[in-house]
Amino acid sequence: MTKNLAIIGRTENIDLLDFDISDVPAKTDTGADSSSIWATSIEEKQDGLYFVLFAPGSKYYTGKVQRFTSPDYTMTRVASSFGHKELRYKVKLRIRVKGRLVRATFTLSDRSKKLYPILLGRRLLTGKFLVDVSGGTPLEAEEQQRTQQLQKELAAMYTPKKNALRIAILSKGPGNYSTKRLRAEAIQRGHNVRVLNYAKCYVTIESNKPVIRYEGEEMRDIDVIIPRIAANLTAYGSSIVRQFEMQNVFTATTSISIVRSRDKLRSTQLLAKAGVGIPITVFGRETADLDDVLDQVGGAPVIIKVARGTHGNGVVLAETRKAAKAVMQAFYVEGVSFIVQEYIAESAGADIRAFIVNGKVVASMKRQSLDDDFRSNLHQGGEGSPIKLTDIERKTALRAAKAMGLPICGVDMMRSERGPLVLEVNSSPGFGIEKVTGQNVAAKIIEYVEQHAKSGRRKDKVGA
Repeated sequence: MTKNLAIIGRTENIDLLDFDISDVPAKTDTGADSSSIWATSIEEKQDGLYFVLFAPGSKYYTGKVQRFTSPDYTMTRVASSFGHKELRYKVKLRIRVKGRLVRATFTLSDRSKKLYPILLGRRLLTGKFLVDVSGGTPLEAEEQQRTQQLQKELAAMYTPKKNALRIAILSKGPGNYSTKRLRAEAIQRGHNVRVLNYAKCYVTIESNKPVIRYEGEEMRDIDVIIPRIAANLTAYGSSIVRQFEMQNVFTATTSISIVRSRDKLRSTQLLAKAGVGIPITVFGRETADLDDVLDQVGGAPVIIKVARGTHGNGVVLAETRKAAKAVMQAFYVEGVSFIVQEYIAESAGADIRAFIVNGKVVASMKRQSLDDDFRSNLHQGGEGSPIKLTDIERKTALRAAKAMGLPICGVDMMRSERGPLVLEVNSSPGFGIEKVTGQNVAAKIIEYVEQHAKSGRRKDKVGA
């Protein structure tokens, strides 16, 4: 029965025949049920599944967008080694291993933190290969470096640090990349860290006695909180942050600045007041003067947004006056407040994200839509690339952050003929920019809280 089984090692270089990519290192794992491959910019559309293999910085990254159609892709539920289950796309690929052609199913996953960009699981191996764990072509130098780094991190976890901080990360998703990165950097620097699901926190409100409880326990002796509040839980999340503020706990992002940044009208008004360049904007709700609204922003095409939204959701490009009026009338009927903004044609579906920590731009990237979608958000399938800001772009980003009272934020800007225009200041920006730029944003945030933790609650200077 074993005569036709090829012998492979615990690692092998494989060829991806569908993509003309050769000698990609893969790890064999008989303990894993399915195989997986590193993919980014994954997005399902009506005409198929779009994705890019690997990511910027990987030697195997080509940037080429792949499109798979049914039945060559499906959805599956995958359980991690920790028992956490998540939905992933899986695709059928042709690969060559040790000269043998195999058509196998791979799940598309984020393997940016894995040494090997491809994992060969039990379903692919069974009936085709025998695994000799002493063989293969491992990345010996890289494995040794990874082991040494892990040993350093473990040593840091158990080495008491003088003046160590007790840090609580307020996050609804402890498995989120940003949460894991903040936790890892804080632990590596010798701090005590706990992740609290703020949606499960509850408060006892009593005169001069602010109490926060979590899983039946009163939260005491916390030096710092780092809020990572989701847009759909702004009100509740900010109230939990406010309760910690009432205890004089230092917060990396204040409750009022979270609420301020999530209100598109309020934030746009503050940016305009501070003299920050913004697209011409009209805010409305029940107005019937739709033609006048369009005239104020220079006519169609226009961008129409709901007053609250994030990740590019709730945003429409209306290319004609008729289409724009139809969208506004729909919002009017539903009683939804909306924003109409001029369309900056020269931006060509691209914007700039500047990540700011403590009055400095610590990372910046350009986000470009992968097709004709005008939204460039990474959550909408946009592709990021490192970029160096011009002096005026850097100053604009810093001015916008200051206008919002946010020492830590992501500032989104467009390049226009009249200079950079700020679209949004995000009080809880994602950390995908780390993968794009290679900058350690999480470490900068931990450094910031180390410098300011003992100052307690700080006065908000925005005044609105």
